[in-house]
Amino acid sequence: SGSSNILSFVNPNDIENFTVLKDASSTAIYGSRASNGVILITTKKGVAGSPLTVSYDGNVSMANAIAFVDVFSGDEIRQLALDRVSLFGVDNLNLLGNQNTNWQKEVFRTAVSHDHNLSVAGSVSSLPYRLSVGYTDQTGILKNTDMQRFTGSLNLNPTFFKDALKVNVNLKGMNSHHNF
Repeated sequence: SGSSNILSFVNPNDIENFTVLKDASSTAIYGSRASNGVILITTKKGVAGSPLTVSYDGNVSMANAIAFVDVFSGDEIRQLALDRVSLFGVDNLNLLGNQNTNWQKEVFRTAVSHDHNLSVAGSVSSLPYRLSVGYTDQTGILKNTDMQRFTGSLNLNPTFFKDALKVNVNLKGMNSHHNF
């Protein structure tokens, strides 16, 4: 089903910083297509000579509808129809049934979401690296709405010829499933 926002392809825990370029600076670098501005996102990398570090970040959240719209109950609708029989006709009153379903409470739910991110970074000899994986499961407050996202990232930053040549290798992958 795709994603509604291109920035959702980047795992937030992989972001080192972001810079907003606007006006002439973005146009000078990226041309007329950047006249409204450019957002530069820098992702985290391994650092040469750093020891092995493992980090985990996780959270759980809950959400629910703040308020419901005040609507008539089934009994109130039936009474309204009885008071105005000339508008609805006597034969149609039997079609109204006898239920009092609150449809707002039937279609909304308390949503529980969770997000997990694991990263491993360090350096082997002159090869700094960073590997991260993430899983997000967001449940919507409207039934049958949700989003699941798996992300993976591998950054290798070797240097050669006494730091005269720096190579950056970035591999990123994401699998996302949305029910809008």
